[in-house]
Amino acid sequence: MIKFFRILRQNLFSGGKPTGYLKYAIGEIILVTIGILIAIQLNEWNQQRLERYQYTVVLQNLKEEFIRTKELLTEITSKYVTSIQANMQLMQMIASQDEPISELQIDSLISKSMLQPPFFPLQPTLAELINSGNIKSMPNDALKRRLYDWESTIKWFHFDYDLYINFNNQQFQPYINTHWSWKNIDIAEGSKQVQSRSNLTNNPLKMMHDLEFENLVDQNLFQANRLHRRLEGVGTMIEMLLDELETSLQ
Repeated sequence: MIKFFRILRQNLFSGGKPTGYLKYAIGEIILVTIGILIAIQLNEWNQQRLERYQYTVVLQNLKEEFIRTKELLTEITSKYVTSIQANMQLMQMIASQDEPISELQIDSLISKSMLQPPFFPLQPTLAELINSGNIKSMPNDALKRRLYDWESTIKWFHFDYDLYINFNNQQFQPYINTHWSWKNIDIAEGSKQVQSRSNLTNNPLKMMHDLEFENLVDQNLFQANRLHRRLEGVGTMIEMLLDELETSLQ
Protein backbone atom coordinates (compact mmCIF):
# COMPACT_ATOMS: atom_id res chain seq x y z
CA MET A 1 0.00 0.00 0.00
CA ILE A 2 2.84 2.40 0.81
CA LYS A 3 4.43 1.64 -2.58
CA PHE A 4 1.13 2.49 -4.27
CA PHE A 5 0.96 5.90 -2.59
CA ARG A 6 4.59 6.59 -3.45
CA ILE A 7 3.93 5.98 -7.17
CA LEU A 8 0.79 8.11 -6.99
CA ARG A 9 2.74 10.89 -5.33
CA GLN A 10 5.38 10.83 -8.05
CA ASN A 11 2.77 10.97 -10.81
CA LEU A 12 1.07 13.98 -9.21
CA PHE A 13 4.33 15.81 -8.72
CA SER A 14 5.58 15.20 -12.28
CA GLY A 15 2.70 17.19 -13.79
CA GLY A 16 4.28 20.53 -12.84
CA LYS A 17 0.87 22.27 -12.27
CA PRO A 18 -0.30 24.00 -9.07
CA THR A 19 -3.12 21.54 -8.71
CA GLY A 20 -0.57 18.80 -9.05
CA TYR A 21 1.44 20.25 -6.17
CA LEU A 22 -1.71 20.48 -4.06
CA LYS A 23 -2.63 16.91 -4.79
CA TYR A 24 0.94 15.92 -4.03
CA ALA A 25 0.80 17.65 -0.63
CA ILE A 26 -2.49 15.99 0.19
CA GLY A 27 -1.01 12.66 -0.82
CA GLU A 28 1.95 13.27 1.47
CA ILE A 29 -0.38 14.03 4.38
CA ILE A 30 -2.45 10.92 3.70
CA LEU A 31 0.66 8.78 3.43
CA VAL A 32 2.13 10.10 6.70
CA THR A 33 -1.23 9.68 8.45
CA ILE A 34 -1.53 6.08 7.28
CA GLY A 35 2.03 5.40 8.43
CA ILE A 36 1.29 6.82 11.86
CA LEU A 37 -1.92 4.79 12.18
CA ILE A 38 -0.12 1.62 11.17
CA ALA A 39 2.65 2.32 13.70
CA ILE A 40 0.10 2.96 16.46
CA GLN A 41 -1.75 -0.25 15.62
CA LEU A 42 1.47 -2.27 15.64
CA ASN A 43 2.44 -0.73 18.97
CA GLU A 44 -0.97 -1.62 20.44
CA TRP A 45 -0.66 -5.18 19.16
CA ASN A 46 2.81 -5.51 20.68
CA GLN A 47 1.63 -4.00 23.96
CA GLN A 48 -1.35 -6.36 24.13
CA ARG A 49 0.87 -9.33 23.35
CA LEU A 50 3.30 -8.27 26.09
CA GLU A 51 0.46 -7.85 28.59
CA ARG A 52 -0.93 -11.29 27.70
CA TYR A 53 2.51 -12.81 28.19
CA GLN A 54 3.00 -11.06 31.54
CA TYR A 55 -0.47 -12.15 32.69
CA THR A 56 0.32 -15.75 31.73
CA VAL A 57 3.56 -15.59 33.73
CA VAL A 58 1.64 -14.29 36.76
CA LEU A 59 -0.93 -17.08 36.45
CA GLN A 60 1.79 -19.73 36.16
CA ASN A 61 3.62 -18.34 39.20
CA LEU A 62 0.37 -18.30 41.19
CA LYS A 63 -0.30 -21.90 40.22
CA GLU A 64 3.16 -22.99 41.36
CA GLU A 65 2.76 -21.08 44.62
CA PHE A 66 -0.57 -22.73 45.42
CA ILE A 67 0.82 -26.17 44.57
CA ARG A 68 3.61 -25.58 47.11
CA THR A 69 1.04 -24.22 49.58
CA LYS A 70 -1.01 -27.40 49.14
CA GLU A 71 2.06 -29.51 49.97
CA LEU A 72 2.74 -27.41 53.07
CA LEU A 73 -0.92 -27.70 54.10
CA THR A 74 -0.77 -31.50 53.90
CA GLU A 75 2.25 -31.54 56.20
CA ILE A 76 0.72 -29.09 58.68
CA THR A 77 -2.69 -30.82 58.72
CA SER A 78 -1.12 -34.17 59.62
CA LYS A 79 0.32 -32.61 62.78
CA TYR A 80 -3.13 -31.38 63.82
CA VAL A 81 -4.51 -34.89 63.33
CA THR A 82 -1.76 -36.17 65.64
CA SER A 83 -2.62 -33.47 68.20
CA ILE A 84 -6.32 -34.33 68.13
CA GLN A 85 -5.62 -38.03 68.61
CA ALA A 86 -3.22 -37.36 71.51
CA ASN A 87 -5.70 -35.09 73.28
CA MET A 88 -8.44 -37.68 72.87
CA GLN A 89 -6.18 -40.36 74.37
CA LEU A 90 -5.41 -38.10 77.33
CA MET A 91 -9.12 -37.50 77.85
CA GLN A 92 -9.71 -41.26 77.93
CA MET A 93 -6.87 -41.79 80.42
CA ILE A 94 -7.98 -39.05 82.84
CA ALA A 95 -9.66 -40.58 85.89
CA SER A 96 -9.42 -44.01 84.27
CA GLN A 97 -8.90 -47.02 86.54
CA ASP A 98 -8.38 -49.53 83.76
CA GLU A 99 -4.57 -49.82 83.87
CA PRO A 100 -1.51 -48.27 85.52
CA ILE A 101 -0.57 -44.86 84.15
CA SER A 102 2.80 -44.72 82.39
CA GLU A 103 4.86 -41.55 82.78
CA LEU A 104 6.52 -42.19 79.42
CA GLN A 105 3.13 -42.39 77.75
CA ILE A 106 2.01 -39.14 79.37
CA ASP A 107 5.25 -37.45 78.25
CA SER A 108 4.60 -38.53 74.68
CA LEU A 109 0.91 -37.59 74.67
CA ILE A 110 1.47 -34.13 76.15
CA SER A 111 4.17 -33.51 73.56
CA LYS A 112 1.93 -34.60 70.69
CA SER A 113 -1.09 -32.75 72.08
CA MET A 114 0.72 -29.45 71.50
CA LEU A 115 1.54 -30.19 67.84
CA GLN A 116 -0.44 -27.24 66.53
CA PRO A 117 1.98 -25.38 64.23
CA PRO A 118 1.31 -22.06 62.46
CA PHE A 119 0.51 -21.88 58.75
CA PHE A 120 2.38 -19.19 56.83
CA PRO A 121 2.62 -20.10 53.12
CA LEU A 122 5.19 -18.17 51.08
CA GLN A 123 3.32 -16.48 48.22
CA PRO A 124 5.42 -13.58 46.83
CA THR A 125 3.44 -13.33 43.57
CA LEU A 126 0.11 -13.02 45.37
CA ALA A 127 1.60 -10.56 47.86
CA GLU A 128 2.87 -8.40 44.98
CA LEU A 129 -0.54 -8.45 43.28
CA ILE A 130 -2.27 -7.33 46.48
CA ASN A 131 0.30 -4.76 47.62
CA SER A 132 0.61 -3.14 44.18
CA GLY A 133 -3.15 -3.13 43.60
CA ASN A 134 -2.67 -4.99 40.31
CA ILE A 135 -5.09 -7.65 41.48
CA LYS A 136 -7.90 -5.18 40.71
CA SER A 137 -6.99 -5.11 37.01
CA MET A 138 -7.05 -8.90 36.54
CA PRO A 139 -9.48 -9.70 33.69
CA ASN A 140 -10.78 -12.94 35.25
CA ASP A 141 -13.37 -11.79 37.80
CA ALA A 142 -13.95 -15.32 39.14
CA LEU A 143 -10.24 -15.78 39.84
CA LYS A 144 -10.06 -12.34 41.41
CA ARG A 145 -12.90 -13.21 43.81
CA ARG A 146 -11.20 -16.48 44.73
CA LEU A 147 -7.97 -14.65 45.56
CA TYR A 148 -9.82 -12.17 47.77
CA ASP A 149 -11.61 -15.10 49.47
CA TRP A 150 -8.24 -16.79 49.98
CA GLU A 151 -6.86 -13.76 51.78
CA SER A 152 -9.91 -13.71 54.06
CA THR A 153 -9.67 -17.46 54.77
CA ILE A 154 -6.03 -17.17 55.84
CA LYS A 155 -6.83 -14.22 58.10
CA TRP A 156 -9.52 -16.25 59.87
CA PHE A 157 -7.06 -19.09 60.47
CA HIS A 158 -4.54 -16.66 61.95
CA PHE A 159 -7.25 -15.15 64.15
CA ASP A 160 -8.11 -18.58 65.60
CA TYR A 161 -4.44 -19.49 65.88
CA ASP A 162 -3.79 -16.41 68.01
CA LEU A 163 -6.55 -17.62 70.34
CA TYR A 164 -4.79 -20.97 70.65
CA ILE A 165 -1.42 -19.34 71.34
CA ASN A 166 -2.97 -17.22 74.10
CA PHE A 167 -4.56 -20.30 75.66
CA ASN A 168 -1.35 -22.29 75.41
CA ASN A 169 0.87 -19.55 76.85
CA GLN A 170 -1.49 -18.36 79.57
CA GLN A 171 -3.12 -21.60 80.73
CA PHE A 172 -1.80 -24.91 79.38
CA GLN A 173 1.95 -24.36 79.67
CA PRO A 174 1.76 -22.66 83.10
CA TYR A 175 -0.06 -25.74 84.40
CA ILE A 176 2.62 -28.07 83.01
CA ASN A 177 5.28 -25.85 84.61
CA THR A 178 4.05 -26.78 88.08
CA HIS A 179 2.69 -30.29 87.52
CA TRP A 180 4.97 -32.08 85.05
CA SER A 181 8.54 -32.18 83.77
CA TRP A 182 9.32 -30.32 80.54
CA LYS A 183 12.65 -32.12 80.51
CA ASN A 184 10.89 -35.46 80.18
CA ILE A 185 8.57 -34.05 77.51
CA ASP A 186 11.62 -32.84 75.57
CA ILE A 187 13.03 -36.37 75.65
CA ALA A 188 9.71 -37.72 74.36
CA GLU A 189 9.97 -35.23 71.48
CA GLY A 190 13.37 -36.68 70.58
CA SER A 191 15.53 -33.81 71.83
CA LYS A 192 19.26 -34.55 71.54
CA GLN A 193 20.17 -31.86 74.05
CA VAL A 194 18.58 -33.68 76.99
CA GLN A 195 20.30 -36.93 77.90
CA SER A 196 18.50 -38.10 81.03
CA ARG A 197 15.09 -37.88 82.62
CA SER A 198 14.32 -35.48 85.42
CA ASN A 199 15.26 -36.58 88.94
CA LEU A 200 12.29 -34.66 90.31
CA THR A 201 9.20 -36.74 90.95
CA ASN A 202 6.13 -36.49 88.74
CA ASN A 203 2.81 -37.55 90.19
CA PRO A 204 0.83 -39.01 87.27
CA LEU A 205 -1.92 -40.36 89.49
CA LYS A 206 -2.57 -36.92 90.98
CA MET A 207 -2.47 -35.04 87.68
CA MET A 208 -4.67 -37.56 85.87
CA HIS A 209 -7.32 -37.10 88.56
CA ASP A 210 -7.16 -33.31 88.52
CA LEU A 211 -10.27 -31.56 87.20
CA GLU A 212 -8.19 -28.57 86.09
CA PHE A 213 -6.00 -30.78 83.90
CA GLU A 214 -9.06 -32.42 82.37
CA ASN A 215 -10.51 -29.01 81.53
CA LEU A 216 -7.22 -27.88 79.99
CA VAL A 217 -6.93 -30.98 77.82
CA ASP A 218 -10.55 -30.59 76.77
CA GLN A 219 -9.87 -26.97 75.78
CA ASN A 220 -6.70 -27.99 73.96
CA LEU A 221 -8.72 -30.57 72.02
CA PHE A 222 -11.29 -27.91 71.14
CA GLN A 223 -8.56 -25.59 69.85
CA ALA A 224 -6.98 -28.35 67.75
CA ASN A 225 -10.33 -29.34 66.23
CA ARG A 226 -11.21 -25.75 65.39
CA LEU A 227 -7.87 -25.09 63.68
CA HIS A 228 -8.11 -28.40 61.83
CA ARG A 229 -11.50 -27.39 60.43
CA ARG A 230 -10.01 -24.06 59.34
CA LEU A 231 -7.26 -25.94 57.51
CA GLU A 232 -9.84 -28.13 55.79
CA GLY A 233 -11.45 -24.92 54.51
CA VAL A 234 -8.05 -23.73 53.33
CA GLY A 235 -7.62 -27.00 51.43
CA THR A 236 -10.98 -26.58 49.71
CA MET A 237 -10.05 -23.03 48.74
CA ILE A 238 -6.73 -24.20 47.27
CA GLU A 239 -8.48 -26.75 45.05
CA MET A 240 -10.91 -24.11 43.75
CA LEU A 241 -8.07 -21.69 43.06
CA LEU A 242 -6.02 -24.31 41.22
CA ASP A 243 -9.05 -25.20 39.06
CA GLU A 244 -9.63 -21.52 38.24
CA LEU A 245 -5.95 -20.96 37.45
CA GLU A 246 -5.87 -24.01 35.19
CA THR A 247 -8.92 -22.72 33.33
CA SER A 248 -7.33 -19.28 32.91
CA LEU A 249 -4.12 -20.79 31.54
CA GLN A 250 -5.91 -22.75 28.82
